[in-house]
Amino acid sequence: MNMKKINPMTFLGENTSFKGELSFHGTVRIDGRFKGQIHSDGTLIVGENGIVEADINTNCAEISGEVHGNINTTQTTEIHPKGKVYGNIATSSLVIHDGVVFEGNCKMDRTVRHDLKQQPAAAHEKKRLIKLFPSLKSKSIDEPKSESANPEKEKPDDKDRNVGYS
Repeated sequence: MNMKKINPMTFLGENTSFKGELSFHGTVRIDGRFKGQIHSDGTLIVGENGIVEADINTNCAEISGEVHGNINTTQTTEIHPKGKVYGNIATSSLVIHDGVVFEGNCKMDRTVRHDLKQQPAAAHEKKRLIKLFPSLKSKSIDEPKSESANPEKEKPDDKDRNVGYS
């Protein structure tokens, strides 16, 4: 299994069961049984033998065991091959490996990702536009054009007209 190397701060072992509310910072790994509520600004790992009956609210969740309840993460939810999730997932990034059991709905909200993917996408879009319209290379396409007193100067040149301008 290619589970990320994270040093758990807290570990709930395989032969352990716990009921209640779990709040933590950092990383917690559950290989036993947990029933209740989980709230964290860190990472929750449910190991292959872990069984969690809880609504989970964390930054990241890695599931290799079984979860009965809703998962809400602000960053990433990853369900590994033997993972089972019976509940809804709300996250900005979801990874589901082959062999997973997922019974529920998923809602993706990428606005939480702090524009990490938007900058490369914007740069890619700019390159694509310059490739389509070479005359834009010397112009700034990042800012809207101001109204010009002479609209003739604002028209694209003839080679740009062949790409769909009239």
